[in-house]
Amino acid sequence: MFPLLFKLSDKKLLFIGGGNVAKRKLLSILNQSSPEVTIISKELHPDIKKLLSSNKITWINSSFKEELLKEKYDFAFICTDDKELNTKAALILKKLGTPVNICDNKELSDFFMPAVISQDDIIISVSTKGKSPALVKKLKEIISKTLKGLK
Repeated sequence: MFPLLFKLSDKKLLFIGGGNVAKRKLLSILNQSSPEVTIISKELHPDIKKLLSSNKITWINSSFKEELLKEKYDFAFICTDDKELNTKAALILKKLGTPVNICDNKELSDFFMPAVISQDDIIISVSTKGKSPALVKKLKEIISKTLKGLK
């Protein structure tokens, strides 16, 4: 693995699923950039629904079906609680050349979402490759406090 920073503004992102995990990932991304987002999900977390007034977020109120993929996406985030659906969607998207992040399958994922600390012109990301979210949270708090102390 190798950490990279991507400019996501004006990139096309696909989210399959609209629950808590999708909300957390989406809000983290929107905190740093302004991509074009398509969400395929029968239901949406209330916090995501509030974002729909943005003209850069499109909701397709449906379960995932391959025929809904009418355009090419730069990155896909697969965040449902259905492991079989997640795997099926990932394999379809990978075949189309879209890198995927799957909430419940590190082995099939092409990339991971680190914890992000952003202050002024500094961006720091922290990851344990999905092995210890509690440690990542603690490290993020420590790094954030340290950066604030440097001002």
